[in-house]
Amino acid sequence: MELRTLTYFVSIAEHGTVSAAADEVHVTQPALSRQIRQLERELGVDLFRRERGRLRLSAAGRQFLPQARDVLMSAESA
Repeated sequence: MELRTLTYFVSIAEHGTVSAAADEVHVTQPALSRQIRQLERELGVDLFRRERGRLRLSAAGRQFLPQARDVLMSAESA
């Protein structure tokens, strides 16, 4: 798991769409989607529910989001 991938996850969680998150993190939508699918495989859970073009955090995603933010804040302050 890379910090970059956690950044992508948090961005999608905050924006609700891959396209908006991709614009923010300056990555193409397909690459961002691949990274999130890989993260979900690594963790063994679905972090998002896909609904009508939007991504909503799953229960696992809601639990993981504060942890991801904490890791990113710790890395930034280090």
